[in-house]
Amino acid sequence: MGRTLRGLMVGAGYFAPIQLTAWRDVSGAEIVGLVGHRDPQRVATVAREAGVGWSGVDLDAAIELLQPDFLDICTPPASHGELVRRAVAGGVPVLCQKPLAPTVTEAADLAKFAERHRVPLVVNENWRWQPWYREAKRLIDAGVIGRPFHTTMRMRPGDGWGENPYPDQPYFATMSRLVLFETGVHYVDTARFLFGEIEQVQCVTATVNPAVAGEDLVVAVLHTTHGGIVVYDADRAAVAETVRSLAYGTMSVEGTEGTLQVADDGRMTLLHRDGRVVEHDYHIPPGWKGGCAVAAQQNFVDALNGAAIAETPAAEYVRTMRVVEACYLSAAHSRAVRLWPQRSWAGVLGPADERPM
Repeated sequence: MGRTLRGLMVGAGYFAPIQLTAWRDVSGAEIVGLVGHRDPQRVATVAREAGVGWSGVDLDAAIELLQPDFLDICTPPASHGELVRRAVAGGVPVLCQKPLAPTVTEAADLAKFAERHRVPLVVNENWRWQPWYREAKRLIDAGVIGRPFHTTMRMRPGDGWGENPYPDQPYFATMSRLVLFETGVHYVDTARFLFGEIEQVQCVTATVNPAVAGEDLVVAVLHTTHGGIVVYDADRAAVAETVRSLAYGTMSVEGTEGTLQVADDGRMTLLHRDGRVVEHDYHIPPGWKGGCAVAAQQNFVDALNGAAIAETPAAEYVRTMRVVEACYLSAAHSRAVRLWPQRSWAGVLGPADERPM
């Protein structure tokens, strides 16, 4: 086995402790330093509680001192561009939180920048690594439900109502683009993982909670290459039986031979054509949302070590972001938007990239 890779994390917000906890269970890597810019005391506290030996506010000084093998960026999207470019220019591989950048154009530019420098840039997209989606993929590929043709991904976190919504991440309320940009991107990527590329979208959005700036209700119909139609039905203002449940909601995959259902606690049920209803037993690892943060970060490390292929490299993740942008375009113009392959990702969605239906 090779040496343990040394990582430097940037960011000490809500999700940083979750990622730092996950790093403890990743084989072949460890986080040796934490950098944050807003609140030095918060940075020091998060580092201490995670058992990280060094913390500070100066990224350049941290890189020079610690000589990390990779940078883990856990900051808001607006800061990603500068951080990615600084690391890549110095030859340091990057694992970056989603979305990669505020716009598709910026994300594409970062992907190209990393490719030119031949430095790995991977998006930390952990949703597809949730164990119920991995198991669903295995069952679908094995033909257990026949050919999938209709899937509903119903998202109901139950945390977006009242004058002070999103208590864990209150800045959500001020985002002009909310559900699609912040959370829907997870579901789009997972739909691509399960069912192939998305060829056409039709989307409607609404803002239900008057205390929220962006959309908190989304219904998007995604036409996929291998799984028929996927309906992303998201509502952050609605009442939920369990707030921020393990799976954030439910999923139903209807196929020619049966239906696969995923409950909000990750339990899976198979409904067969002959009337049988079978609860499907499988392993849900410990950790945040079934250990998905551990799995995503492990994939990144394994890719750096040549033991795996990174599932969400930046250039690939731009495709996911294009679908999200197409959903916004569809909602704004009340029409279906067809996505077309591009030679490059320089544009967001121009006349050559979409066609009203």
